[in-house]
Amino acid sequence: MSGLTANFKVEKIDIRTGVREKVDDAVAVESPVNLYVNDEHVVTLMASPTQKKELAVGWLLDEGIIPTLDEIKDVWVKNNDVKIKTRSDIKVRIKTAQVAKLVTTACGSTDDFLKLLDRMEKPLVKSDYSLRAEEVLAMVQELNRKSKILWTIAGTHSASLFSNGNMVAFAEDVGRHNAMDKVIGVAALSNIDFSKSVLISSGRQPADMVLKAARVGIPIVVSVRGPIESGIIAAEKTGITLICFARGQRMNVYTFPNRIIYSPKKS
Repeated sequence: MSGLTANFKVEKIDIRTGVREKVDDAVAVESPVNLYVNDEHVVTLMASPTQKKELAVGWLLDEGIIPTLDEIKDVWVKNNDVKIKTRSDIKVRIKTAQVAKLVTTACGSTDDFLKLLDRMEKPLVKSDYSLRAEEVLAMVQELNRKSKILWTIAGTHSASLFSNGNMVAFAEDVGRHNAMDKVIGVAALSNIDFSKSVLISSGRQPADMVLKAARVGIPIVVSVRGPIESGIIAAEKTGITLICFARGQRMNVYTFPNRIIYSPKKS
């Protein structure tokens, strides 16, 4: 956990036991990660100070700014700065992504959101990849076992990507979006086939999370927490199987359940 947490003195009060004590407590750390593309500042992401290269690469891919990893010519990481050179001029794509994000955040109603979503370029995930319900829950359990910081201090999110049943990427971060960016970056840099993958997340699933997966072609997104209405709508429009409340032996499949194989036991 070195670098991901910092210790602070805290006074804990437990009314149930009547105990009041001063202890050292671990708290999640965040720092600004500055992303530059072709020497121009694009975004500053407040993130856990790890996997900065993967965070930047994943963000560019899942925000739809670069279509594939081939667009990247070079990547440099120095302290909190990540500098990326691309093979072509992508200023227009950067501006489009920034405007879409601003408008999405400012939407005043569901109708506004739907109109914007319909105007946006939406990738359609056509993968026929499927797996058993038991496999999905096993992946969630594996994520939970690996999420040391999440369950220790409850101040972070975690995400992982499974390809053909194997965990190929994992990240913990103060932000659920950052954790997703990082695993997508790790997988892309490892040449993983996104069309045969499952993304597991500890965070709730609004539209912007679902669209990140859609832009790189991930067919199945799973969360231990709940969906947001916008996330379900985005999943329906992009062909993603969205599963939430995946805990223990249960899950809710909100869209495209045909990718999940399960035959109930006969009584």
